Amino acid sequence: MTDKKRQDAILKILHYIQNGGDFKTAKKMFQEEFDQVDVAEITAAERELIKQGLNPADIQYLCNVHADVFKGNIKQNEENPDFAIPGHPVHTIKLENTVLKSLVNDALLPDLAKYEQGKDTLKKIRQELKDLATIDKHYRRKETSLFPILNKYGITAPPEVMWGVDDDIRALIRDAQKAASQDKVNVDELDETIKKACHEVLEMIFKEEEIMIPMIDEVASQEDWYNVKNEEKQIGYTLIREPMNWQPQLPKKSSPVDVKNLNSFFINFKEGALNLEQLNAIFDLLPFALTFIDENDKVAYFGGGAAIYPHSKNAIGNSVFSCHTAKSRPLIEKMFKQMHEGEFDKYEFHFTPHMMGRCLYLRYYAVHNQEGKYLGCLEVAQDVTDIRNWTSEKRTI
Repeated sequence: MTDKKRQDAILKILHYIQNGGDFKTAKKMFQEEFDQVDVAEITAAERELIKQGLNPADIQYLCNVHADVFKGNIKQNEENPDFAIPGHPVHTIKLENTVLKSLVNDALLPDLAKYEQGKDTLKKIRQELKDLATIDKHYRRKETSLFPILNKYGITAPPEVMWGVDDDIRALIRDAQKAASQDKVNVDELDETIKKACHEVLEMIFKEEEIMIPMIDEVASQEDWYNVKNEEKQIGYTLIREPMNWQPQLPKKSSPVDVKNLNSFFINFKEGALNLEQLNAIFDLLPFALTFIDENDKVAYFGGGAAIYPHSKNAIGNSVFSCHTAKSRPLIEKMFKQMHEGEFDKYEFHFTPHMMGRCLYLRYYAVHNQEGKYLGCLEVAQDVTDIRNWTSEKRTI
């Protein structure tokens, strides 16, 4: 079968699922056409569905069905030997997944069964759900550092879909925690919410290890993985200790040009001048998190001295829209469209993210040159929790 015919056959199956077809028939259709499929073939078909107008949110719903149809028939490529080295980001991901599978299969689900048989395991269930909720760190590392690698190489559909599924799993775990926290627990609700959350967690482990990681391995450079490793600590780990150090063999760059080599180079401003070392040090000291998005809506720069939102070097050069979930993207697209068209030059938002518990003040400024040409957008993020709590003046040191 030619590549085109294989792609058309996969699309036919996905269209059948999309239009409400049953799982058994879809599986039979697959088995009649294929022995095995490559991960790239599945994701290419999903990208084609989005290109044809299917909402990524709908792909998100169909994602589990796709995974079930193809499960057991995905071609296993030889694994990168680096992935077996303790400390490598993939080794860390798989180690967390091993612990998560054990938490689900060896603790949470058995304790749920015991509770339904009349045994007093509710306290253990609550703690196990609390442990399961730390999967947020696992997902945030993936979303922050791994998804940008895929976007960087033009593989946009899988991270778009998977990010939405991650959010759904977080919500399912919260639902299970809520059901378990009631003074008078509804056993049926507890059973339904826990089993649903556990099922989705295990499905995501399959997608990460059998689909996402092989896909990234096909495109990622050693420098990409090095960035992922260096960025792990800004979020932390799920149910494991900090892994061992890992250093890739990075290619030597010829004639590196950085700030230290240009300390004598001064930039003249309207009022005064700074050399590059001074300018870099000032930017790193500012009590804000800065992001500059260029005139083509590509992420060009991260800076500032405030660690507010985790970010990745792998995102530099990517579309700013790929850094946001499908749910928040319409607002971001509208905002940037208005800045391009000159309708608005500034946006302000302030809110307290649930996971952070701190009040954030976000500002977006349209940047123009002296002739009025749009150069890009500067995002300034600031933690203003302490500022909002000021009740008196401070005039002395």
